[in-house]
Amino acid sequence: MKSKSMRFRWMSNLKKWVVNNLCCVLRKKNKKRERCEEMETVGNECGDITAFSSIDLSTMPSADPAPSGQAELKTEMAKLKLEDLHIVTPLGVGGFGRVLLVQDKNNSNETYALKILDKSHILAIGQQKQVLNEKNIMAELKADFIVRLHRTFKDDEHLYMLMEPCLGGELFTLLSEEMNLGDTAAKFYTACIVDAFSFMHSRGIIHRDLKPENVLLDTRGYAKLIDFGMANKVMPGEKSRTRCGTVDYMAPEMVLKQGHDTAVDIWSLGALVFEMLSGSSLFADKDDNDMHTCNNILEGIKDFVFPNEISKIAEDFIRKLCRINPVKRLTAQEIPMHGWFNDFQWEDLRGRTMEPPFVPKVTSSVDASNFDCDSFSEEADYPRNDGVTIWDPDF
Repeated sequence: MKSKSMRFRWMSNLKKWVVNNLCCVLRKKNKKRERCEEMETVGNECGDITAFSSIDLSTMPSADPAPSGQAELKTEMAKLKLEDLHIVTPLGVGGFGRVLLVQDKNNSNETYALKILDKSHILAIGQQKQVLNEKNIMAELKADFIVRLHRTFKDDEHLYMLMEPCLGGELFTLLSEEMNLGDTAAKFYTACIVDAFSFMHSRGIIHRDLKPENVLLDTRGYAKLIDFGMANKVMPGEKSRTRCGTVDYMAPEMVLKQGHDTAVDIWSLGALVFEMLSGSSLFADKDDNDMHTCNNILEGIKDFVFPNEISKIAEDFIRKLCRINPVKRLTAQEIPMHGWFNDFQWEDLRGRTMEPPFVPKVTSSVDASNFDCDSFSEEADYPRNDGVTIWDPDF
């Protein structure tokens, strides 16, 4: 009887694992399709990115340097003007704007990612404070594994954020092509993110939207954290109470709107590590029902049966990141001391002498082949407002 019971449990767990992985493959294909559809939809809401290919940037006014309260700009960046930039190709579309790969007309080796935000759209949806917050936070984040904001520009209709390009593509794409990344690769990308979180969290900055789409690879294969549109800064002892982010990676306290701090990023990291190691989502409902996903999150993983491809030490690591009580989770500063990283050379990572597990194919500084941005809709016409420039004097 005992043998039959054990065999039944083993077969049941195997069945769950197979179903979960099959659902994961379908979900990733659906996500990729939905992201393309979303890009078209957002393009319709925010403006056609291809329309910017006909813009004569030389007609745009050059920007004033960032205010004294912001981080110092590099001398060469301070001299750069908007009209010095040549549009190469679109890279992507987000909720508030579009991103273009641009090239310095005076130095063809210098390329940047230029994020363009429509001020009328921002005003129409009441997100002025959030956009300014993103800019201010990015200006503060000067770290190796965080995408660098070089400087900003603006005119009467648009805001511009000039950033370093990460032409290696999204971690999402890598996950879509592989059932799982394996222990070595997962550990490498996790370490990049942890180092970024350590820098951010020490300054009270919470990302709040960690997911594979928000991790880019540079040309060498190192991971960089992007998209600080939902980031927030809190003082020690304070908590933020806005519910935001992507449901699959939300922490329980975010789901319940109980107030949260930097520990929500740690929970999201646990969900991402599981996905990298197993090829499947830790909490997402197989039918993509957000309510069921939230229920899975609130139940936690205490009784969850991990798949065999995840080692016991990696399982212990994930469980300590995804503890229901945020106070009991590992912090970004404690993570390097966990046993999963016993054989990991942090100094080599930080010194960028470690060989990445995957080196993306990038043939030149204008090669954007690792991004898929082909179709966009017509530019939406938001009503112009006399007060459109009042809220952004320091951008």
